[in-house]
Amino acid sequence: MFTRILFYLGWLQVFCFKIGSLIEMCLGTTVIESVNAVTIIFLGMSEAPLLYSVYLADLSSSELHAIMASGFSTVAGTLLAAYTSLGVDPRYVITASIMAAPASLCFAKLLYPETIQSKTTSKEITLLNSKETSLLQAASNGASSAIGMVQGIIASVVACVAFISFLNAVCSWLATLVGYEGITLEYLVGILFVPIAWLMGVDPEECQTVGSLIGIKTVANEFIAYMQLGALKKVGKLSARSEAIATFALCAFSNPSALGSSIAILTSLEKSQSEKINKVALRAFITGCITTFTSASIAGLLTE
Repeated sequence: MFTRILFYLGWLQVFCFKIGSLIEMCLGTTVIESVNAVTIIFLGMSEAPLLYSVYLADLSSSELHAIMASGFSTVAGTLLAAYTSLGVDPRYVITASIMAAPASLCFAKLLYPETIQSKTTSKEITLLNSKETSLLQAASNGASSAIGMVQGIIASVVACVAFISFLNAVCSWLATLVGYEGITLEYLVGILFVPIAWLMGVDPEECQTVGSLIGIKTVANEFIAYMQLGALKKVGKLSARSEAIATFALCAFSNPSALGSSIAILTSLEKSQSEKINKVALRAFITGCITTFTSASIAGLLTE
């Protein structure tokens, strides 16, 4: 509701444009890339493209890659309360989201450099204004839109928990056939991400646990991972340093469902760019993962 009110007043657009212009000046990125990186922190990867949808047809492959990478590198500010209710430290989530704005653009351009001149400049860009006619209507629509968001979160969490439980049962059953006990999906994906957890600075004895959280976030979603992190915090199974690193590493929409959503949203807004969008999607997904892991590494350096 608060976000929709700020959008109606025009303050959110002005703020995102001003900060985006500063990033554009500092990093040399284009205006759409820069504004998108800031807007995603507040609106998320689903609603941010609506602000500049009329310019999607003019974007290059590198610009589309940067837009998608920014979406995979952070989470929406509108979900901060939901993450906090799971036991996550909101300071870490806010810090990780802010760090992701310039970092995602940095890695996006490293993995997909721009080779052509952008067709959009800050002088000719006009951002979308709210369609609400009053402050009360904006507040009402904002509150109403939360219904679909909450329903989507509940459905996603229920489906993912059920699917992970099913895979755990299958893995455990297959393992017992060859004489092993306690083999689960979390254990298997944890092994894959143990080297990454170690490189980020996690204590060796906790690398398996943090690796499992990162794996669950990558194959399912960050809600499931944050739920497990909150449970681990309650029983004191993670040190303060490992908790900070894990919170930063999980603070991103880099999962298969988000990948599909990003492709669907951008394609629906500009069908002529569907080939470019599908071509850069997987690379943008990897860029988002690299961005969050780098932020987590920095958190590990600055946390005792």
